[in-house]
Amino acid sequence: MVGDWVTKYPESVKALADAGHEVMNHSDDHAHFNSLSREQIVADITACNEKIAAVTGKTPTLFRPPYGEYNDHVVTTVRSMGMEPIQWDVETLDAPSIY
Repeated sequence: MVGDWVTKYPESVKALADAGHEVMNHSDDHAHFNSLSREQIVADITACNEKIAAVTGKTPTLFRPPYGEYNDHVVTTVRSMGMEPIQWDVETLDAPSIY
């Protein structure tokens, strides 16, 4: 969940959490994390975590970097925060249409 979206639609985020879905961190403002310093990464992820926790009562433990961009610096920083970076396992942008 992007933090900006949590701010705009807290009722929807709460409904998702209340329905049993895990609300994960997808950054506060969808920045390019490969170009951020450690301090910027920590600040961005922390801001999003705080927004999610304020709405759901739970702090995320998983982080998916925007654009799927990550490097060793991003992974190390995320893990130092006690979180685990994740990625998707299916790319659908070029999937053939079935309709």
